[in-house]
Amino acid sequence: MRYLYLIFLLWCGRLFAQQEPVFSQFFYNKLLSNPGAAGSTGLPCLTAFHRQQWVGLEGAPITQALSFNSPVLASRVGVGLTLVNDRIGFYNSTYAQAAYAYRVDMAGGKLGIGLHGSLLRHEADLSAVKTISGTTTSAGEQLMEPASIFNVGMGAHFENERCFIGAAIPQVLDRGLENGQVRHVFANAGAVLELSPTLRMRAAGAVRVVENAPPSFDAHLGFGFTEEARLWLGSTLRLSNNYDGLGGDALVAVGQYQISERLRAGVAYDMALGAVRRGNAGSFELMLEYSFVKATPLVAALRPRYF
Repeated sequence: MRYLYLIFLLWCGRLFAQQEPVFSQFFYNKLLSNPGAAGSTGLPCLTAFHRQQWVGLEGAPITQALSFNSPVLASRVGVGLTLVNDRIGFYNSTYAQAAYAYRVDMAGGKLGIGLHGSLLRHEADLSAVKTISGTTTSAGEQLMEPASIFNVGMGAHFENERCFIGAAIPQVLDRGLENGQVRHVFANAGAVLELSPTLRMRAAGAVRVVENAPPSFDAHLGFGFTEEARLWLGSTLRLSNNYDGLGGDALVAVGQYQISERLRAGVAYDMALGAVRRGNAGSFELMLEYSFVKATPLVAALRPRYF
């Protein structure tokens, strides 16, 4: 299990050619790929994610994300800032992205049209490159030079108290694509149905389309309990359309709990469905969200947070 670094790199290129991180609780992390979602929380919110994939396999991906977003100027504008650290094997990518969205009233909710600018930096820890015999390889010194890549993304996001829908292209400029990036297109949507005063059903889906790779789909179904829907439990099915057994297909168990009016916590556990499931304990994801403005009982009753 010690020398899986290059295998993981091959998997990453082969699975999705995907360079944008993927989180199982995507309905709480929309700003990561879509600048139009800036301000859609309705309150200033700070959200932290930690995802550890394929636990037990050396060199497996580990991703952290920290984002802040808020409506401003009487909710006519949304702003956001996201910081991400993504490590796989001896490669490490960090980036910062600042988002701006202009928001207009529509169908009882808000439509945000947004832009973001991002700065991505790739680095490689060459001391971790080893041969099967356990020695470092001079050839590894040629694998990667540190590189910084600037790009611009755009997206649109609509959300009201019962549903959301959005689409985005995180990389628009060809200049960034010439430095090893590939263009991604993301779309997602979700809705909540009230089944009883103490039970709600949430359905959501996400599609990721990447150049030179099959599309990836997430389909989520969850249920919210209590009158305020403080507890959510559900499951997500991820399909990558890879037929060689090395894809990102997974069955995900998810849960979120509203600890207080300001604080929400979430957890997800992914069980891989392909050949990659062997030799690891699955993937774990933790989420913590803090709202800086305490909602009054009236506001909480009129617009509980489902997404």
